[in-house]
Amino acid sequence: MAWRSWVFETMTGVIHAPIDLPKFAWSVDVSDSSLATLKDKGVGDLDLSGVTVPWGSVPGDTMQAKRRILTPDRYSILLTWASQHDIDMGLMGKPVVAAAIGVRTDTAIDTSFSLTSPFGLLDHRYLVREGRYGAGANGTSPDTIRLTNLSYRGIASEIGWLCTDAKPSGALPIDWTYRGEAGTRTREYSAWDIQNNGCRKLLTDLSNILGGPDMQFRPYLPDQSHVRCAFLAGSDSEIYLGQREVHSLGYAPYAGALDELTVDHLGAVHRVYASGAGTDAAQITASAEDLTLLRKPGINWPLRESTYSDSDTDKLSVLKEHAAGVLAANDKPLMQITATVHAADIDEGGAQSFPIGDIWPGERVDLDIRDYPPLPDGVYCTRLMRMSGDNTNRIELIFDVMEDISV
Repeated sequence: MAWRSWVFETMTGVIHAPIDLPKFAWSVDVSDSSLATLKDKGVGDLDLSGVTVPWGSVPGDTMQAKRRILTPDRYSILLTWASQHDIDMGLMGKPVVAAAIGVRTDTAIDTSFSLTSPFGLLDHRYLVREGRYGAGANGTSPDTIRLTNLSYRGIASEIGWLCTDAKPSGALPIDWTYRGEAGTRTREYSAWDIQNNGCRKLLTDLSNILGGPDMQFRPYLPDQSHVRCAFLAGSDSEIYLGQREVHSLGYAPYAGALDELTVDHLGAVHRVYASGAGTDAAQITASAEDLTLLRKPGINWPLRESTYSDSDTDKLSVLKEHAAGVLAANDKPLMQITATVHAADIDEGGAQSFPIGDIWPGERVDLDIRDYPPLPDGVYCTRLMRMSGDNTNRIELIFDVMEDISV
């Protein structure tokens, strides 16, 4: 089993040639995985960094060809994990990361470059119809894009399509999976507000809404000569990705797939002050509190307060819901489990103990933890939030925050 890497065309996904990356670091996540009382979800992203390649390892018969195939923006890198069976059958393996070549620095002996994820590319796309910006009287931009009767992910897919396929030379190998999906949501975007209409920002804003869905760009191979990214998102009713996929990982001393298990702990929040639209004395405000822990007999918890702000919320009833939702996510002591695995390990049944390429952040994982002094023995039902690693088979895993049962 081994990491393999390839160069492909950013716009079309056409795979050109393998490239040997002697050293790199990678990560894939689905949301903000930090242990914090208040945080935004964000859109899941992927990253490849620390790449330095000797010129002798760059595809091409001439230096001109080598430079050309590493042209920033125009070409991208695909990272796959290949089993021995994949290698024997001439297959590329399971895609894990696909990202465009960014800033490149050349020396006489090698070249190094940053990489930009599909989500990062959307940071340079804006939601505005072609020919409509500045087309109004006296250079104004009165055009409005109104997306109605769609789900959140339907709106996100339409935004993505308008920012890519609907623009000249704007196409990217991304499947905007949920275009036209019916729902009850409506969003309106004005051309004059172009500074706030960046595609990346708009998708992030939709995900960060209280009850907003997980969003993720996941690379896949439609065939052995192309790579594409599927835009995946939770639904309005089931906001988390991969809830029908349940994986099992175990920990026990000198056994199980998990190594280097750690548990972080955080206290509870008992009161949230929320602020909405408006300024100064006219700003709408609301609060939510749960003082149950403070009133328990015995050694009490000290009061912990926090704030929440959403200037787009102009209805008091909605702001109260936001405050209550934030409180509900933080009104108990929290803990978070992290661990490492080795992708090349084989379990007792002969299967890969951590099937990278088949398990993704956002999916459910049952952690069977035994003989670990900081936690009672049992199965901990959680979600994988982030996985990361380097050019070895060691992978670091961060799981979702859960109620702390150890206190």
